[in-house]
Amino acid sequence: MRFEDTFVVAKPPDAVWSFFDDPKRLALCVPGVESVEPLEDGRSKIRMTQKVGYLSATFDLKMHVSGRDEGHALEVTSIGRSVRGAIGELRSTNRVELTPEGEGTRIDLSADIGVGGMLGSVGQKVMASKAREVARQFAANVDARLAEWRADSADETSAEQGGA
Repeated sequence: MRFEDTFVVAKPPDAVWSFFDDPKRLALCVPGVESVEPLEDGRSKIRMTQKVGYLSATFDLKMHVSGRDEGHALEVTSIGRSVRGAIGELRSTNRVELTPEGEGTRIDLSADIGVGGMLGSVGQKVMASKAREVARQFAANVDARLAEWRADSADETSAEQGGA
């Protein structure tokens, strides 16, 4: 299933890119992500729980950056299987593209998602509805965490400059 969404954040593209440049920070914006553990090979292990329709599953996924256009676009691929709840597999390729828009940044999100097993049996309409819900929550999380992250960075910079 392919899904696309667009949202705007009130930060310039360079600030948004700096935020997205950390795969752990980006992954923690995805609803349901419980933990992100960096692995030696540049990949990360993610534990995530999702509920689709009447089914719920916790997945262990391996995630890696599969494409990068410095300052403009980032593609992340994840693959794994359920370890608790409904039996199934999950594969996703997610791409974010950043475009200046006024004082902020438009973020175009696209995802190719494949789900097998019990979760894959719930049907396209239910899966599409879940994808829209996750995208809305992701957008809200990015906006909130980006504002907090930049505020923290600004506080550190102010403290450093004030102490000089």
